[in-house]
Amino acid sequence: MPKPKHVEPKLVNIEINGIPLQVPEGELLIEAAKRIGADIPIFCYHKYMKPVGMCRMCLVEIGTKQPDGSVRKMPKPQTACTLPCTEGLVAWTESEQIIKDRRAILEFLLINHPLDCPICDRGGECPLQNNTQFYGPPVSRYIEIKRHLPKAFPLSKYVALDLERCIHCGRCVRFTEEISGDAQLAFLFRGAQMQPHTFQLTEFTSRFSGNVIEICPVGALTSRTYRFRARPWDIVTQKSICSMCSNGCNLYLDSRSGQIVRINARENPAVNETWTCDKGKFEQTYMHAPNRLTQPMRRRGGDWEPISWADAYDLLLARINEARKTGDRQAIAAIAGQRLSNESLYLFQKLFRAAFQTNNIDHRLTRYQGNLQADVAARLGYPTSGIEYGDLESAPLVFVFGSDLIEEQPMIYLRLRKAWRHYGVKVLVAYPLSTPVEEFAEVSLRYPVGGELDLVKALLQRLSDSFPASPSQSPNPVSIDAAASLLAQSPGVIILVGEKAWNHPEAQSLLLALVELAQRLPDGKLALLLPEANSQGALDMGVLPDLLPGYASVDDATARARFEAAYSVPLPAQPGLNTDAIFHACLTGEVQVLYLAGVNPVERHYDPALAERALSACDFVVVQDALMTETAHYADLLLPACTFAESEGTFTNWERRVQRFWKAIEPPGDAKPDWLIFAELWLRTMRQTPPFNPREIMCEISELVPSYADCTYEMLGDQGRRWE
Repeated sequence: MPKPKHVEPKLVNIEINGIPLQVPEGELLIEAAKRIGADIPIFCYHKYMKPVGMCRMCLVEIGTKQPDGSVRKMPKPQTACTLPCTEGLVAWTESEQIIKDRRAILEFLLINHPLDCPICDRGGECPLQNNTQFYGPPVSRYIEIKRHLPKAFPLSKYVALDLERCIHCGRCVRFTEEISGDAQLAFLFRGAQMQPHTFQLTEFTSRFSGNVIEICPVGALTSRTYRFRARPWDIVTQKSICSMCSNGCNLYLDSRSGQIVRINARENPAVNETWTCDKGKFEQTYMHAPNRLTQPMRRRGGDWEPISWADAYDLLLARINEARKTGDRQAIAAIAGQRLSNESLYLFQKLFRAAFQTNNIDHRLTRYQGNLQADVAARLGYPTSGIEYGDLESAPLVFVFGSDLIEEQPMIYLRLRKAWRHYGVKVLVAYPLSTPVEEFAEVSLRYPVGGELDLVKALLQRLSDSFPASPSQSPNPVSIDAAASLLAQSPGVIILVGEKAWNHPEAQSLLLALVELAQRLPDGKLALLLPEANSQGALDMGVLPDLLPGYASVDDATARARFEAAYSVPLPAQPGLNTDAIFHACLTGEVQVLYLAGVNPVERHYDPALAERALSACDFVVVQDALMTETAHYADLLLPACTFAESEGTFTNWERRVQRFWKAIEPPGDAKPDWLIFAELWLRTMRQTPPFNPREIMCEISELVPSYADCTYEMLGDQGRRWE
């Protein structure tokens, strides 16, 4: 059965180390002990995986309180990681016998361990090392020759395996079976030769392989990218948010000497639990790329000439003022990237609307560039997503439409698989190709490439006869009937919509059809999965040609007056040009100045050829970015910006959860945070006091954008807030 929502657990009375407390019935003793600060050592146990009691390190003495108040002890110690709490349970976690038992277990674990802590990447943060110091024997009695196996065997592109250190806890094997679902690792062979490996001794190709490094309690599985680069006492750790997709995974950035050397997951039960994907863990070091921009530059013929920030601002403002003198409201346009923070995006739209008097701003590079307020929010009551991660576990059915979840939204994939495995949530999937979701889906709908709209129409026709379908383009009628039956019989269906919808040739019609489908289903919910780290924030901050921050229309006099009072300047009332219209206006010469902030349309736009022709035709192109991207080669002025690791701010993920990230390292050269560049341009243009830090900007946002009223830094904390 799906996980019930908001059910109050039954509490039972237990006692740990003489301290009475109440805990939910069935809670594992090892978790209950944390409530009183009792530290029970573990190796095999992990709170997000099923307990197995393999390592025996968490042994405790157990008894049961009798009616007369006496305690009846069990004859032998029990594993705290497999023992559920029941009424009258009594436990002792640090008795003399238990310490002796733990010492014996550690002696066995260390028999074949190489004791190479000085050269082990896990040294300094190793549970085996810590537990040995606390419980282990001071001198080894083992004098025989230890086993010798290959050192640092490359298990995958990112993971190295040191078999000599493995203590056979099974965490890595269980992760691939329970969490990632690829089941690529297993224990091979027996006895001293037993080892975690792939069945055919082939490469470990899981998209979540990096997690086995973090959960390994010894140095058996280590990172090939981090190997020998730093020690725990060398590094500075900072909290952050992943910038690779819209999932909003919580991270730790570890830096040494100004370089990010490692990225680990940061626990947030409401979002990524404690997992990461390999893209977020290993492929997010673009801040150290060799093509990093470190100083402002202007084009001189075919070469780049370094200039100061003051000269760069003067050149930019001179060209903008020249364009404004023509009187053409389309002469200036700007596109912002969806990896910019909320604070940067807010100042971006404020700068162009108030200072440069244009609504020609956008952030979308997909085919769909319509009005989400009119197309979705006005019909469903929310702009993109009506659910959060936890809702996946309590839904009777989840319909994955047009998305290869494991590639586009890896954390949603893990949470959906968990919902299916642990809570019996049924899954329906529709995609042109095979995807990992099909492995546990009730029904799989394969349709021709581009056939998304025909599929939705066919489903609507089965649900009611009002929508004619195109039989030639529809998938197997048997599958359609099975899918429609599942949808009709499952109140509270969640529809997850992916990239295929945003880039469909008839994207707006498809989106309207999906809204219709959600409305037809009893209590149906639609979740439009956005592509980038802060796509939702860009929508919320009004980086749109027709909507102000908070989804207020630019031609709404009341809403516009509120912003005009805050900005002390009138705002343009006519909707501006969207991304595609901006590019076409560049081709006709109407747009004379194009400002691109943290966006790479030559690579990311659905029609790269259109972007290239538009950039070539535009008179003056400004690119503000961290890297010399494909788009930057078309620029007349380059402004070096900071990455998320070099600044602070907030991102809003697909479920509308606003989360903070903090500055981890200093930027190279003269690079500046995006928000600071916009603030300095605001000062030079408007002669008004600019904000001095992102906290001040978020305070302004919380005052002007109703949905962000509870999103000040003090309220967000470490794990963010979801706006309703």
